Amino acid sequence: MRGAFALATVMLLGGACAQATQAPATPEQGPVVSATPVVQGPDIVHLQGVRDVRFGAKRAELEHRLDKARTGCSTQVTGMPQGNLVFAADDRLVMMWFDAPLRTPEGVHTGSTVQEARTAYPKAEVLTAPAGSHRFDGLLVTEGDRGYLFLHDGTTVQKAVAGYGEYLTRLFNTGFGAC
Repeated sequence: MRGAFALATVMLLGGACAQATQAPATPEQGPVVSATPVVQGPDIVHLQGVRDVRFGAKRAELEHRLDKARTGCSTQVTGMPQGNLVFAADDRLVMMWFDAPLRTPEGVHTGSTVQEARTAYPKAEVLTAPAGSHRFDGLLVTEGDRGYLFLHDGTTVQKAVAGYGEYLTRLFNTGFGAC
């Protein structure tokens, strides 16, 4: 009986510890505290980036990881064709378009329903495309200076983008970052 009590205590403590985890943070931001456990893995796009590719990194720092076989306006990381990188004029990585299987820690990806995205991010800002345009509506999620933009057709997430909030807003409003 004592062993069962000890096991139950350990399980309760383990569950309590998982309730608030700290994600890696930048010195400017301080720690980012999440109410749900931070999901790790090679296909998880965090607010800091994905795998060893970090927002704010210079193109020269990432050069050894970039897929040079691709031509055109799309910059991708070798071995990760589902992610398209967007660099600002100063050559800093500011955004990344991503397709499934790449997903947020909460599991949102291209193909997720809008309801799944709203459930995962209840504080997301609703963005409405201009009437008569051929643009998607959006959900903008921000935390500090970073965030996610989910462009959708009213039913399904068609495009997912992560990066700096100011660039995500600019993308929605003006098309910055689109080829």
